[in-house]
This record gives sequence, structure tokens and C-alpha cells, in this order.
Amino acid sequence: MLNYGYVGCIRDLFIDGRSKDIRQIAEAQNGAGIKPSCNKQPGKQCESYPCKNRGVCKEGWNRFICDCTGTGYWSRTCEREASILSYDGSMYMKVVMPNIMHTEAEDVSLRFRSQRAYGLLMATTSRDSADTLRLELDGGRVKLTVNLDCIRINCNSSKGPETLYAGQKLNDNEWHTVRVVRRGKTYKLTVDDDVAEGQMVGDHTRLEFHNIETGIMTERRFVSSIPSSFIGHLQSLRFNGMLYIDLCKNGDIDYCELNARFGVRSIIADPVTFKSKNSYLSLATLQAYASMHLFFQFKTTSPDGFIIFNSGDGNDFIAVELVKGYIHYVFDLGNGPNLIKGKSDRALNDNQWHNVAITRDNSNTHTLKVDATATSQSINGAKNLDLKGDLFIAGLGPGMYGSLPKLVASREGYQGCLASVDLNGRLPDLLNDALFRSGQIERGCEGPSTTCQEDSCANMGVCIQQWENYTCDCSMTSYTGTQCNDRKC
Repeated sequence: MLNYGYVGCIRDLFIDGRSKDIRQIAEAQNGAGIKPSCNKQPGKQCESYPCKNRGVCKEGWNRFICDCTGTGYWSRTCEREASILSYDGSMYMKVVMPNIMHTEAEDVSLRFRSQRAYGLLMATTSRDSADTLRLELDGGRVKLTVNLDCIRINCNSSKGPETLYAGQKLNDNEWHTVRVVRRGKTYKLTVDDDVAEGQMVGDHTRLEFHNIETGIMTERRFVSSIPSSFIGHLQSLRFNGMLYIDLCKNGDIDYCELNARFGVRSIIADPVTFKSKNSYLSLATLQAYASMHLFFQFKTTSPDGFIIFNSGDGNDFIAVELVKGYIHYVFDLGNGPNLIKGKSDRALNDNQWHNVAITRDNSNTHTLKVDATATSQSINGAKNLDLKGDLFIAGLGPGMYGSLPKLVASREGYQGCLASVDLNGRLPDLLNDALFRSGQIERGCEGPSTTCQEDSCANMGVCIQQWENYTCDCSMTSYTGTQCNDRKC
């Protein structure tokens, strides 16, 4: 059901060969909004610009229709701000239908904002079949999957899922609008201004579902490939006329489960603290042969240290490090080592959270984005990254620092916090998924317990914040000592 009422005129209605007096029936039922005439008023309903907040006005029958899709607002004139949900990778919203739903036409729209290249936006799921209409981020694009599984119904064998892709580089932390329209076998995906259309192959056209899920897919019995959890923000999820996020928030439906948080929240997912420069861990090999999308957040007071390193066949490797407070991305795909330096207005060892995104597309263009500033470089020659062995996080094993590739500067580990680690769509739990751990590594991020204050250093000494404490730089004074209290002889 599209939940769209009919607007217009009807006459000459016959049911089972018998004429029905619609006017008499309407008057007997005292139906609201029904008139015993058929007059279309002249003039254009949109001339008064009734739609607010960039809503698009469309001419209706004796009325205007405001399309609020993509505005972040709703209501008849797009005046009410739509609610926003924040997801940190462990959060979801699930609408459990009171009855099993069967549809042959769907209108779906939503807005999202994320810095991750992978993650579930929305999916219908069934307890009894593989039926689904699913939207997800896949490599920075939106992927639509429609699977009409007719195992339990008298029809030809299932043709498997149909897929469409639209948009690119959508993990830019900007708002994007997604629309899906399906009518039987015809379906269309629109992401902002990018449109993709398809025609379904099988004879089956009915979609069955019990749930509408966002953020995490909890109904997994018939799903062969589980999409990554979503980290970011969702707004204006509308499915066949029902604005589900706002309905859940206002308590207008009784069958809504969620632990996602309303409002725009700062998202720091699964933070871990590396207490010393000797602390590190290893994970399974980074799978980034043809393309790569990495993301992480870091917070530290130390200007230098290894963050990510994975070696490979031949000279192939990837390294991400902090050098004098700035992010360096070093790699070799077989053409010799290359270095991309992150651009930022100041050193990043300021005890604040910073975002790092690294991508490599099929054309071998490498992009390093630090917070809001991106730097790109296209590389000729070999395009594939053939890695092997462990992926090291926050440091290296004994003896490895002496044999590092050219252009890698770090000779010690990283001290500070890491969070929201995304390895090509894999969201590891750094502690539980570690193959090996060394040193003090703790869940959470409390930061320095002792911080610089105005009186930390005497006699105009300069306080330098470190992770566990601080030191005083007395070099520009005539004093020495831990707090610049001792006069030089």
C-alpha cells in the first residue's frame, strides 16, 4: 500500500454489472472532503509559493502539493523540522509491523550524513523469506538491493537479488537525499541528482516484510551477506507515506524499537586508549587489493607515532603515522613509495578528536582527508595493493622499526586514543578482535588525568601537555627544575 488517497472525480461506477450512485453513498456516509460535483478550479495553486524551506510545489487537483523530500522538513507546507537519529555502529531503529506486509509498489526516501564508506541505511526484512528492499552505503556509493524471494509462493524459482548503484564519494559528512520508486518490475534509485533505473527479471513482484530496519540488520536468518553497521545520521525516513523516525519519536506507533539517539550527536565509536608508546595490537590482514576506504578518529597529545602499518608481497605496504603533529599516509603498490601529507591549520596533537579518511579508487587516485581538508594524488603504474601478514595498530613488534620502508618516519608507537576504526567496511572491535596485544590498552578514552594550568610552570616556563601528565619547558627562562622554580647558577 502506498497510502495515497485518490483526488479527482469519479462517475459511472458499476460493480458486478450494477450501477452505483456514488453521490448518494457519499452523502449517506457523510464522508469528509467529498463534494457532489466535479469542478477543477482555474489558476495555478503554486503561484503563492506555499512551500517553505526549499520544498518543491506541484500542481494538484484544486490544491498544491509540497514535496519536502531532501529539505529536512515535513508537513503540508514543509514547515516542521524532521527529527534526526544518530548512530555509532552499535545503534539501530527497528519498526516491527503489526501484521505481515505485502506490497507491489514502494515509495521510499531518506536523508543521511556519514563519513563512512559502508553501512546499512534502511532495509525491509522478513522472518519467513529472503525478501528485502535494502539501501546501504557500499564503497561511498548507495546500493539498492531488491530481492523478491518466492520460495514459499507458487511461482517460478527466485531470480536472486537485483541491484542498482547511484552517487559516489558520499562519505563526505554532507547531507544526501535518497529516493526509491518501485512499481511492479520497474524500479528507480535516485541519490541527489544521480539516477539509476532497472527492470526486474523474474515474474514475482510482491515484496513481503515484517520489519523496517535502520543502522543494523537484526533479522539475519535468510541474509547471505550482512551489511556493515551504519555510523552517521539519518533523517526523514519515509516509507509509503509513513515518516517513521518522527512517528517513533512522537510515540505515534507502538511497534518501534530503537537505541539510536535523537538529535545530532558527536559520534565517537568504540574508543580505545593506548596508554604508552610501547602499547600496540595486531589484526587480520587489511583486505584492500583493488580499492580502499579507511576511517578512524584519534585524540592525542603526542606529536609522533605509528597508527597503522601492513606490509605485503614484494615492496607493497601501507602506513599511516603522526609526524610532528601531522598525518602522513605512506604507501607502495609496486611503483616505489609515495607520501601524502595531511593538510591542517595546526598540529593535531591538541588533545581534541580528529577525523582521518583515506580512500583509493579504481583509477588509483589516493585521497587523504583530515577533518574537512582533503589532499589527492593520482599514481601511474601498478594499481593493486597486495598485503599479507598482520595489520599493526598503534605500533610495531620488536625489531620492526629497523627495517621500515623508505619515507616512513616513525620510530615509536602511538600514545593516545583511537576510535571509529573502519577498515574497508569492516568495523573491528580493537580489543576483542586483536590477534595479539602488547602493553597497556584500555577500552574508553579518558585522556590526560593531569592537564596544564596557568600556574603549572613558574617564571614564564611553557607547559607542554603529555598524555599522562605535563612537563615544563624552562629553556627561555633563567630557571630550571621540573616546574622552572630553580634559579640557574
